[in-house]
Amino acid sequence: MSLASGNRASRRFPAAVLAAAAVLALAGCAPERKPRNVILLTLDTLRADHVGAYGAGKASTPALDGLARRGILFENAWSRIPITLPSHASIFFGRSPHELANYNNGQILAASPDRPSFVETFRKKGFDTAAFVSLGVLAPEFGLTGGFQEYRADFPPQRWYLTAGEINRKAIPWLEARRDRPFFLWLHYSDPHDPYCPPDMPDDLTVRFNGREIGSFRLSDYELKRVELDLQAGDNTVVFETKNPYQPNPSQYMARMDLIRFGPEEAMAGVKWKHANRWWTIPGTDIRLFKNGAIVNVRAPTARRVTMEFRGQLNVFKEDNRELYRREVEYLDGRIGELLAAVDRLGLRDETAVLAVADHGEGLGEYLLSGTPHFGHIHFLQSAYLRVPLIVAVPGARGNGSRRAELVSLTDIAPTILGMMGWKGKYAGRNLLRLPAGASAPVFLETFRPEAERDRFGLVDGRRHLIFNPENGRRWLYDLSADPSETIDLWGKPEVPAGTVQDLDRRLAAFARDVLAGKKDTPIDSKAVEMLKSLGYVGK
Repeated sequence: MSLASGNRASRRFPAAVLAAAAVLALAGCAPERKPRNVILLTLDTLRADHVGAYGAGKASTPALDGLARRGILFENAWSRIPITLPSHASIFFGRSPHELANYNNGQILAASPDRPSFVETFRKKGFDTAAFVSLGVLAPEFGLTGGFQEYRADFPPQRWYLTAGEINRKAIPWLEARRDRPFFLWLHYSDPHDPYCPPDMPDDLTVRFNGREIGSFRLSDYELKRVELDLQAGDNTVVFETKNPYQPNPSQYMARMDLIRFGPEEAMAGVKWKHANRWWTIPGTDIRLFKNGAIVNVRAPTARRVTMEFRGQLNVFKEDNRELYRREVEYLDGRIGELLAAVDRLGLRDETAVLAVADHGEGLGEYLLSGTPHFGHIHFLQSAYLRVPLIVAVPGARGNGSRRAELVSLTDIAPTILGMMGWKGKYAGRNLLRLPAGASAPVFLETFRPEAERDRFGLVDGRRHLIFNPENGRRWLYDLSADPSETIDLWGKPEVPAGTVQDLDRRLAAFARDVLAGKKDTPIDSKAVEMLKSLGYVGK
């Protein structure tokens, strides 16, 4: 509307009506036309403060920054839970994890006609639908396949994850084959996830057997390694030589082994093996720390061939881990750029909506777990674990290039995607493209045993963030405006108005009580246990 036309309108309508219309016009971000295609990028374990567009400058992310410039960036988006499978379930089903009875990885999400995935609508409307996922915790058996014609979750035998480059090598050909058909495409990237091992990291372990080198490996990628050993009768020696650039002191433990085993069982009859020197087993665990030149002795009654399998990681200091995480984020952004370039090359940019969102964040040593700096997610509900990047880029949408400060959550994604297509569905969240200015909504948070150390609950409302541990009554309170990094716990401090604290505490306690009262004991699939260990969710 021009200034002149606005002045003419002011003579015809009351000022209050004009003000309300202006607010709605500014808030409205709906597209002028519906996109033909939708691409959803879920970026596992990506912290908002490592995306350049969010201003912290902790990583270089030109692809995501460019997407934000042509779309809408939500500055205050939160995940409901810091666990991959239930967080993705909340995206696709538009409900909180406890409402879906999906509390942990490895739990099979029960199908229900009363709460279909929003992807079902795309399929019913005749769209081609596909998913390419990069972590085993999102494999088809766990319940996210609804509406997908094609659901790719195929992993190499030695690991339960794929790099973003490997995902693109599967997904881009799919895109190329559908340039003339409407589609919904979900790509799950997980490169910032533990293990922090950018693809350009060099080999860091050499294995020698009876004095001869038999292999060079990257221990850092946490793949299951396998070597064949031709045992001679009597004593045999395996030596692990490490090259750890993050540990300059050769007298210190360079790396850890979480698994060493020999097989097959029939070939191991009469064979004995043991750690000889330069090893230390952490009490109460199977984790063995070792120094450069650590030895395993293998004694065989007769000559035979056996297989040795092992898996471990380098010992890395806190600051080095943060640097590796940053490099992983930058590698991820490069592959996102590769995907978006393919969309442009195929002439699809102007008719394809792209949403990029993280399922949760990542702790990078800010908090202690069992007395040591915690790297990972699952256990805690502070903002480092749950504040996520969210970018919605819809061609032609009013509001593109803007930033929204309202408090939003991942349960808003399903109604947003359906809303941009002009479709409806019964979801708890809101269509963020129709979100009025200032229309924040409180976000309740949760995390659960057995993966988490304890059941914990949280509430973000405005500038306040309260966390509650029902088991021992412990509470944490943060002021997100004055202390966005949440370094100062204000619980019990006089500077916080008593009425504000009491209201937050009452609401959060009621939420925790209701969730725990209705919590269903959903077992973790037995086949998933080894996968969860290999991905670092349990036993590390």
